[in-house]
Amino acid sequence: MRAKTILLNLLFTAFILTSCSAVTPDGLEFTGGQRIISPGRTAELIIVPHYPEDSSGTDSQRATKTSAPSFSGEPQLSSDNPDIKILSVKTETISPAISCTIVVSASESMLSGESARITISWGGFSSESLIKIKKQPSLYIDESGVITDAEATDALINKNRELPSDYIPSDLVRVKVPTILIFEEVNHLRKPASAALSSMFRAAEEEEGFILTARSGYRSYSTQVMLFDANVSTHGMEYAAKFSAKPGTSEHQSGLAMDITAEIMNYQLEQSFGKTPEGRWTAQNAHRFGFIIRYPEGSEEITGYAYEPWHLRYIGEKLAAEIYHGGLTLEEYYSGQNLRSHT
Repeated sequence: MRAKTILLNLLFTAFILTSCSAVTPDGLEFTGGQRIISPGRTAELIIVPHYPEDSSGTDSQRATKTSAPSFSGEPQLSSDNPDIKILSVKTETISPAISCTIVVSASESMLSGESARITISWGGFSSESLIKIKKQPSLYIDESGVITDAEATDALINKNRELPSDYIPSDLVRVKVPTILIFEEVNHLRKPASAALSSMFRAAEEEEGFILTARSGYRSYSTQVMLFDANVSTHGMEYAAKFSAKPGTSEHQSGLAMDITAEIMNYQLEQSFGKTPEGRWTAQNAHRFGFIIRYPEGSEEITGYAYEPWHLRYIGEKLAAEIYHGGLTLEEYYSGQNLRSHT
């Protein structure tokens, strides 16, 4: 009787082992979905075996059925963007905790909207994960409300986030597009923004025959003092706060903003520009060249400014496309929330 019991136990054990060995992973997967990193920061990525959807049992139970030796070797890792570095790799090859943990870092010079693809080959399988760069604005401001990333094209500048009063862009150039004002300072932009504006104006003419005109680009801190004080004197503080930036809070000082107009507007800046063919083309195409309508209609409570269909802000093509297609303001993009109700 005892021998029969032992035989039955051995047969049962063999059955269990045979059943377990039948379930094996069919790939690798990165846990936690897409990762977002702020420039200069690190992130931890965890990769585990993936099992067929029709495998029985819980994840933990299935993991015990994995043949660990296939994951005993060192994983092969790569990044398709040199600004994303792989700092460390740690593997666990004992069931049920088979995993690979890697720590990656993003260069401080990276900009929001950029990305990198991390690829891993391990245990006979390959997988990849997309890492996206998205700045945390709270890391780039001092106790006085002055931003510390003034030179970055993805800098968030608004009524609560000022540029240093002595900030002057280091790469200002005169724009190579039609201008309207004789005050020479405003006919300048930072070099990448100027090149993008030229491309956009050229496309408007080639595609639709529109002749756009640059009206007001870079404005120094002292010029903004003069303009804001004049607005307050003429229209009062409430009006000035809606249509004019206090010194230090103007995107124009960054050299990345340009107010544009056209002959149909008599070269003035008015909200009706958004209803003109030129204004509609601009709203629909500016992102192709790295610009956004910085103060879109219906976003007054978010941006703090009235609708300005003429005010373009250069942020680079990748970020501009993401904001345009998401129907966002720059504030909403960084907060991760769509704060407007769309009908």
